[in-house]
Amino acid sequence: MWSTPSMENYMRRTSVCIVPVKGRSTRVPGKNFRILNGKPLYRYMLEHILKADCFDAVYVDTDSIELIEYIEKVGIGHIGRLSWLAEDGANGNDLLVHHVKILPGYDCYFQLFITAPFLSDASIKKCHSILMNSEEYDSVFTATEEVGWFWLNGQPVNFRPGILPRSQDAPKVIKETTGLYGITAQSLARYNCRIGASPHIHILPYNEAVDLDSEEDFAYAEYLINRKLI
Repeated sequence: MWSTPSMENYMRRTSVCIVPVKGRSTRVPGKNFRILNGKPLYRYMLEHILKADCFDAVYVDTDSIELIEYIEKVGIGHIGRLSWLAEDGANGNDLLVHHVKILPGYDCYFQLFITAPFLSDASIKKCHSILMNSEEYDSVFTATEEVGWFWLNGQPVNFRPGILPRSQDAPKVIKETTGLYGITAQSLARYNCRIGASPHIHILPYNEAVDLDSEEDFAYAEYLINRKLI
């Protein structure tokens, strides 16, 4: 079972990874436990985390008996999901602020999500290494670079319609993949947010950036698996 870092570990930077997994989901019922290519969705991310083998401790925050039984077998710690944090209005910032209170003493806190099943162990290790060894960045998150003409609230975001550049020259828009976030304890305490003031944006290939939030997303994931594109 994982435990908080002891005094002798304070001479080096330490990290903890927390994976929030609700037992229920609204948009896709039973999403986190849905069978994808022969195994439950939650196993993909947890297996990648264990294979990366870079965190000092790994916990799953869940209210699912099935998942508790699984993580006990593979040696991952358990955090009981509070009822108010299982509501639809709770968000990733709320969870991480709560987790640092019950798991104090780490230098860096990472939050990874089951709905990013193709995020590789290599990418996890890279993001971990960047934050743990950087004096420049106080946080890290995974993202994609989107190319195109984007609008928000009826206004162009990354171009001027009257001065239309070539598509290949369009400024790229960054989109969070909601797969991995990491932040130093100091910045988390200051901002109460999983992204700090100086984040490293880790760009993923599109096959690793899949986020499963709809039936169409699951269909795309099956397509990638069947075509051996992941």
